[in-house]
Amino acid sequence: MIKASSIYYAILICVVVGICCSALLLISQYSNLFALQMEMRTELLANNRSAINYFLAKGPTSIGDSDDIDLFDNGIVSRATTHPWGLYHVLQVRSTLKQDTVSRSVLIGQKYKERPALYLADSEKPLQMVGKAKIIGDAYVPQKGIKKGYITSQSFSSFTFLEGAQWHSTHKLPKPKAGFVVPARLTDTVAFVEELKKGEKVYNAFGNAPLYLNLRENELLERELEGKVVLKAMDSIFIHRDNRLEDIVIHAPIVVFQKGFVGSVQVTASQKIILQEGAVLEYPSSLYLNFEEPEESLIYLESGSKVLGKVALVGTVGGKPGVNRITIGKDAEVIGEVYCEGSTELKGQVIGSLFTHDFYLKTEASSYENYIEDGRVDQKALDPGFLGTMIDDNIIGSYGIIKKL
Repeated sequence: MIKASSIYYAILICVVVGICCSALLLISQYSNLFALQMEMRTELLANNRSAINYFLAKGPTSIGDSDDIDLFDNGIVSRATTHPWGLYHVLQVRSTLKQDTVSRSVLIGQKYKERPALYLADSEKPLQMVGKAKIIGDAYVPQKGIKKGYITSQSFSSFTFLEGAQWHSTHKLPKPKAGFVVPARLTDTVAFVEELKKGEKVYNAFGNAPLYLNLRENELLERELEGKVVLKAMDSIFIHRDNRLEDIVIHAPIVVFQKGFVGSVQVTASQKIILQEGAVLEYPSSLYLNFEEPEESLIYLESGSKVLGKVALVGTVGGKPGVNRITIGKDAEVIGEVYCEGSTELKGQVIGSLFTHDFYLKTEASSYENYIEDGRVDQKALDPGFLGTMIDDNIIGSYGIIKKL
């Protein structure tokens, strides 16, 4: 005769075994479901990457807000939108499969054809080269050409001042593309930087509406801002080197970056933009000054500072030489493109292309028009991977990814 306790233990074992078997079945089922979801997610990501390449080949000027498209007839629908961000464009591609969605934003730039090292508008004055001044690449210069120059302190000392073809320029600079775009604020909400906790990162994805941050004070200290953020001030902003800024737009009449600052930003101003000694704006950055008044306007890169991207000064073309100008100091460097509708004072170097109305040189003894002292423009040294141009007639239509956001 079987004891009751034995039956109890047998039933208990059966229940435990049943629970274990059920658990294994559930684990197996959820594992299969998870594997299926991961496979779908992987396929969705791959499709999204393909969609980005498709829309890049198509060109953002024809996208705007695209229609839905199923690239591979696999049920994954993709849609693209583009919007300007400073001097660049952002391409956002959203791919959807059933209830799952993947969205990715990239900063894009247009590829360009072979472009000149220098385009100097014809003001009926020759370009005078002094010291170790040199141009590497093709140059568009006034009909009076390029000559060896002489100033109080020195004369031309290099073996040659131009390594490339020489062409005649016109009285006007090539037409630039659309200017710097600061996106409109979509809400009435006003946020102030001073209300945020210092040291706490503020990140806003490019798929969101722009985040506007106003600055009451004229100094930015110990802040970490990244993404679709517009930093705005009514007067001036002094940006300390302890800030960490990436991909944001800065909008103020006067913007100054402290010595040693490093970051990736786009700046638009109306009076002055100054990079103190050793400040570095990483690729893709831009400086854009639109001068509206006859008073002095200035973009000044002090010794050892560097901009990787675009530098532009636009407004009333011409005027008194040196009043509205871009100054690239000794050992300062722009890697990319410079466009100046005023005067350019070049003592450092431009790796890429320089378009300017005229040159200006100021010494302790005097000032000189259309003189370059020790400055250098080297288009041949520009990395082929550099994308984006401010010149309308210098593009070939196709686009590439500058940066994943």
